[in-house]
Amino acid sequence: MKTITPLKDYSLLGPEAKRAEERGLSSADWYMTPIPRERMKELMQRRNWPAIRDTIIWFAAIIAVGWLGYYTWISWWSIPVFLIYGALFASASDSRWHECGHGTAFKSKWMNDVIYEMASFMVLRESVPWRWSHQRHHTDTIIVGRDPELLFQRPPDLKGIVMGVFNIKGGIHELKNIFYHAGGNVSEVEKTYIPESEWPKVVRNARIFVTIYIATIVAALWMKSFLPLMYIILPGFYGAWHMLLTGMTQHAALAEDVLDHRLNCRTVYMNPISSFLYWNMQYHVEHHMFPMVPYYNLPALHKEVLYDTPRPYSGFWEAYKEIIPALWRQSKDPTYFVERTLPPSAHPILEKTAQEHKVHEGWVEAAKVTEIPEGDVIRFDYGPRTFALYHGNDGKFYATDGLCTHGRVHLSGGLVMGNIIECPKHNGCFDFTNGETKRPPVKKNLTTFPVKVEDDKVFVQIA
Repeated sequence: MKTITPLKDYSLLGPEAKRAEERGLSSADWYMTPIPRERMKELMQRRNWPAIRDTIIWFAAIIAVGWLGYYTWISWWSIPVFLIYGALFASASDSRWHECGHGTAFKSKWMNDVIYEMASFMVLRESVPWRWSHQRHHTDTIIVGRDPELLFQRPPDLKGIVMGVFNIKGGIHELKNIFYHAGGNVSEVEKTYIPESEWPKVVRNARIFVTIYIATIVAALWMKSFLPLMYIILPGFYGAWHMLLTGMTQHAALAEDVLDHRLNCRTVYMNPISSFLYWNMQYHVEHHMFPMVPYYNLPALHKEVLYDTPRPYSGFWEAYKEIIPALWRQSKDPTYFVERTLPPSAHPILEKTAQEHKVHEGWVEAAKVTEIPEGDVIRFDYGPRTFALYHGNDGKFYATDGLCTHGRVHLSGGLVMGNIIECPKHNGCFDFTNGETKRPPVKKNLTTFPVKVEDDKVFVQIA
């Protein structure tokens, strides 16, 4: 049988990484469906109660099914019971890990952090490497040589996908990484996206994981029972089936190296149970466009962008009728991919040009006072440069660079909280009054610019 060699090098240290930077695909400006700012602010608002409610239901279901697993052990009935337990324990943890990693599920940061760490352990993912990996995934979604979570390469690993039903290949890889990190190591690839200051946390957390694994194994030996392993370690394998079922719909067989999430993501309507386990991540085009929107607001966001995005898939059946043949075809022809069709109502980004601004002695007319509500931010462009203009709760106006210093994302799409602007991509925070960083992953301060108001117009000195 002829071996097909991939057309591209998918490693983060290969020539495709450099090529992506040369082509302007690295940390690039992505298309976003225009949504009125006031509506966007509503959609980005976080609340504790929806996530608390869903977390209580989730843990109650794990406990109830876990008790049923104990009651039915060992019998044929224990097989379906533990498949359900595993899906609750591991597959549901995947989406909780994801949303709490973004910091959007709960309004309270500590709640997001607690569930993120718990879900990371439950789904066999180390919290620190995966946090930074996923930030890169959102910065460079399906960009070859840049995206560390580009799982469906060309030609696809069909055998590995089948093994993914029980997370055999991926789970073993994660366990190897955990023990590798526990030994005090961080790989060269990981160093390309994990800051050096985070490396000690990688090692510390891996050692905590290993300690729990050893304690679980010791408990199983002491009890002379397989049950401790069925409850703690093995769900990450036998419970991954629903995670694969939902996860493959996200990006499999879609376009690479495009700066439009409408072309490299899918939105798939799902049944209520899968939606609960998946925490509405089936609205994946919407999530990638606007990752600051909490999962419980994604259905509403979906309605806002529906006119501008490809037709959603009616369910798993329709999605997999496309995905499976496409992956099979890619195994023969790695250049093939599924092309998503935009609706006639879709439109391109509209940006201001430098000629639209009045300039006098370095002062640029950026906006009218009435165009910036108090406690909000807007974007304005001057030539090739982009800026963020803020109206603080103190009534004053402020201006900074328009792009986040971490992921080069437009801050105008972020959330203003007091004198803090939160990046819409990775949730890093700056004090827009002085440009100082306030929350990782951002490390570099923003540049600020003088602002003045004359005749109900806001001017920024950028010269």
